[in-house]
Amino acid sequence: MTNNIKIPISRWNGFKTIISSDELARESLLILNYNGEVLTRLLGTPDDGHELFLGHLISEGYTKLSDFNYLEKFESNIDELGVHELILEGPKIKDEMFDSKRIIKSSCGACDADGLEELIHDLPILEKDLREIDFNNLNMSLDLMKSEQKGFKSTGGMHAAGLIDYDYNLLQVKEDIGRHNAVDKVIGAALLNEIDISDSILLLSGRCGWDIVAKACRSNIRTIVSIGACSSLAASTARKSGLRIFSFVKPDNAVIIGN
Repeated sequence: MTNNIKIPISRWNGFKTIISSDELARESLLILNYNGEVLTRLLGTPDDGHELFLGHLISEGYTKLSDFNYLEKFESNIDELGVHELILEGPKIKDEMFDSKRIIKSSCGACDADGLEELIHDLPILEKDLREIDFNNLNMSLDLMKSEQKGFKSTGGMHAAGLIDYDYNLLQVKEDIGRHNAVDKVIGAALLNEIDISDSILLLSGRCGWDIVAKACRSNIRTIVSIGACSSLAASTARKSGLRIFSFVKPDNAVIIGN
């Protein structure tokens, strides 16, 4: 199954309406089944299911990085309605963490909480990363990530997340219709490929919101670079958690928040 769907459309070309076609990013319901129970439901792009599930478990605090080697027996099924069930087994988690009725929408990874203290009370405090950033190399890495965004090129409707090391090598790039899903996928891919996440920089193709900062904290990612803006909650959380954000990164500009 491809991540793009071609559909018939009417297109206004500036003079008249013509019959044409367009490619859209695929958005599906994804059911995450953990140890035989529905953990949660996501709306997202259905590829890289193993990476998505692993990254989601770590970045949402269901399990710890140290539990990774015990997460196994991944399976993926799709029913006649196009609903994808992702199945994984691993260490037992608390019963109250299962929320089979909640659907995490593509546009929002944290829509059920408000107020900084409620949002950050369970986030770890990270050891600050004080290494200097070479902005010329950083912008080259962002350009390289952009060149790998095949879904965005064909649909204009997909976000990307990437990981680079401090030699500015591009280690992973993943796309999804949801920003937070793309981050989960790139974290999961790093784990599967034995990449040291704590020694990596997270790249974002768009803005940086609170949900992305929280995922980075739980995954021991200490530096985030975003092409777009940073939200107020993301900035406050980064400062309290020891994480740093470089937002609005361009060849001649960057906004630096955090340590």
